[in-house]
Amino acid sequence: MRNCLALFLVTTLLLTLLTVSHAYAMRADSSAYQEPTYDFLAKYLMSTKKRSCIRRGGSCDHRPSDCCFSSSCRCNLWGTNCRCQRMGLFQKWGK
Repeated sequence: MRNCLALFLVTTLLLTLLTVSHAYAMRADSSAYQEPTYDFLAKYLMSTKKRSCIRRGGSCDHRPSDCCFSSSCRCNLWGTNCRCQRMGLFQKWGK
């Protein structure tokens, strides 16, 4: 009885694996074979006028609006090592 049950289970398992493992044949005119076009993505990226800002502590290079809100690009005495830092008291008054 156990041998018959084991044989039945093995046969059922093999038949299930054979039916599931058949490869799905796609037609040649299917869209899966076509190269994807990214024209819409390129147009979308070109049309956006936004630029991300550099947060406080990040390095900057004195471009206008480079640092995020209430931050300004500050450099050392020689004009190197520029970082976005909190605006000074007089910078806030001037804007």
